Amino acid sequence: LFFNVVSTIPNSGTKWRAGETYTVQWKTTVLGENIPDNVNGTIKLGFLEEGSISENLRWDLAKDFRLNSGSQSVTLPGDLETKISYIIVVMGDSGNASPKFTIRGARSP
Repeated sequence: LFFNVVSTIPNSGTKWRAGETYTVQWKTTVLGENIPDNVNGTIKLGFLEEGSISENLRWDLAKDFRLNSGSQSVTLPGDLETKISYIIVVMGDSGNASPKFTIRGARSP
């Protein structure tokens, strides 16, 4: 079975700060089927750029957790720049990106 995980947090209204810890959440059913216990996941942080199709998945935030848990705590790198186009990708058998959201740099107001 192929698991296309749908992230629910962060969403387009989310504003996080670099260096802080947050919880990423996602749906634990795919096409009406529960994600089984033996499927592990990875969470990556990236960003979108105007005119590019790349997700720029440069940061690994978590790995080897059970996808059927529905959530995972992650700590953002402290040196992130302020952007309004960050995305979280929760990967199991495939990766599915969250909507774009904002991360403020650690030193930004």
